[in-house]
Amino acid sequence: MKNIIKHIIMFIIILFSFALLFTVNWLYKTFGNLTLEEVVFQLKVPMVGTNADFYFDYAKNVLPYILISTIASFSLLCFIFKKKKYKKPKAKRMKGSHADPGTSLVVYKKFRIDTKFLGKMICSFAILTISLVYTTNRTNLTEFLKYQWSNSDLIENEYVDVSSTNIEFSENKRNLIYIYLESMEATFFSKENGGAYDESIIPELEQLAVDNISFTCSDKLAGLYSLPGTTWTTGAMTAQTTGLPLKIPIEGNSYGEYDSFLPGVTSLGQILKDEGYKQMLMIGSNAEFGGREHLFKQHGDYEIYDFSSAVAEEKRTKDDFVWWGYPDRDLFEYAKEKLTLLGQEEQPFNFTMLTADTHHVDGFPCEDCEEKFDQQYFNVLACSSKKVKEFVDWIQEQDFYENTTIIICGDHPSMQPETFTQIENEGYIRTVYNVIINSAVETENTKNKNCTTIDMFPTTLASMGVKIEGEKLGLGTNLLCDKDTLMAKYGLEYLKEELNKNSRFYNKKFIYENK
Repeated sequence: MKNIIKHIIMFIIILFSFALLFTVNWLYKTFGNLTLEEVVFQLKVPMVGTNADFYFDYAKNVLPYILISTIASFSLLCFIFKKKKYKKPKAKRMKGSHADPGTSLVVYKKFRIDTKFLGKMICSFAILTISLVYTTNRTNLTEFLKYQWSNSDLIENEYVDVSSTNIEFSENKRNLIYIYLESMEATFFSKENGGAYDESIIPELEQLAVDNISFTCSDKLAGLYSLPGTTWTTGAMTAQTTGLPLKIPIEGNSYGEYDSFLPGVTSLGQILKDEGYKQMLMIGSNAEFGGREHLFKQHGDYEIYDFSSAVAEEKRTKDDFVWWGYPDRDLFEYAKEKLTLLGQEEQPFNFTMLTADTHHVDGFPCEDCEEKFDQQYFNVLACSSKKVKEFVDWIQEQDFYENTTIIICGDHPSMQPETFTQIENEGYIRTVYNVIINSAVETENTKNKNCTTIDMFPTTLASMGVKIEGEKLGLGTNLLCDKDTLMAKYGLEYLKEELNKNSRFYNKKFIYENK
């Protein structure tokens, strides 16, 4: 029985080793430049509504390797260290003994070391060590822990609190339509306008950026930088509505609880709610995934319209779930219906939406997608570009458009595996797409702005004609004015270094306040 238990422990060690090794390898192959901060966050929030393709891919391409490697290694070690049958030693007569000649004494060792099993365990722990070393290096675990144990005063020193800042709306309050485009980068522009490709992948979106206000960190149309804590959807939406990265201390709260999503933060939604705005968040996936529902419900009491809402309205059935929910072609049609109703009301509105077709891996090609490029992902991007332009054209034909600001912004850089390896090796720096249409404030100072996605928080309000004392909110700076951003003040690398660190001020004020 003891022998069976020992071998079960050995099997578990080997199984854990290969599970860790192959899972980490799959995560980085599938999700690209994944950060441990995002991994920690996703472990703390609901996974309801996750694209089932990821589960199928994991089951197909990871689980078999884990099981085969574990069984093969276990069997091989058992064969190599095969235990020989123990033969009972012959009795020996003790020399000089006064014992009766007819009797014999057998000498047994009180403690006998099982060298064969010891060899198996040494090899098992060697496999575990290799797995842990690989995982540590691949995930930059050492650096992550170093940052968690250090403290930065940057946020404490630079944060501008909404509650202590004078924010003045005009009498005629403008509507806001804010469109988050999944994984949309300025990288997909043509080289002529700062992109990475000879031919534009997203020509319609590129032209919108040319014709309207689009901020860039270069002298061309390259867009906004994405800082640590803003490189996945919920982090990106947090950054653009609060001017703060989404930081997750290891000991932090669940973020998925209804009463605990950054309770100490005042966001764009809360500001607009206090000004009497009707607010809605529309997404084609399940809003609960990643804590997005809690972010917008707790910070502005948005009406949420997602896949479940479409089912409740009998526009879909539960069996119609594809990709992340329903395709963007339907998302835009539903958005037109809701905007038509909002435009008929007297109160101003804030309509926020998030696309999903351009999510990795390879995107979701709807029936309207053309096969213009060799890569499916590029065809989906091109299709998204057309649909966004068609949607903007529709908005501009509506009566409410004259008093409406439209902001279109990528949420974060794409995680599409291996797509950007070559251009990054050549030194190209990827940035996030952005454009402001029908802004209440005009500017020609849009290039070389040293700007990040956190700057969209005060910039959004300013584009609606709101006057902000000091032109700063959160860590963001109004890009429609000439004030220096934090990136201009400190530089990109220093900002990344400091925002990667733990911030006791952030934890106390934004996460644990009122708890």
